[in-house]
Amino acid sequence: MLYLLYILIGIIIILGVNCLITAYWAVMDTLKYQDRDHLTFIQAFKKYFAKNNNIPTSMSDLFN
Repeated sequence: MLYLLYILIGIIIILGVNCLITAYWAVMDTLKYQDRDHLTFIQAFKKYFAKNNNIPTSMSDLFN
């Protein structure tokens, strides 16, 4: 039963690191292209977070 806890903790760590890396790249792109796109920081962050996000958001994304 303890192995299920280890698997769950591992998945949480992997997804957390994935989100942190995605957020880092989104902030870098936001700072780089914010003036060119004429967006506020929040709008640009949302745009580039979605662009850099590699977490599948639907079942069809898993099989592409």
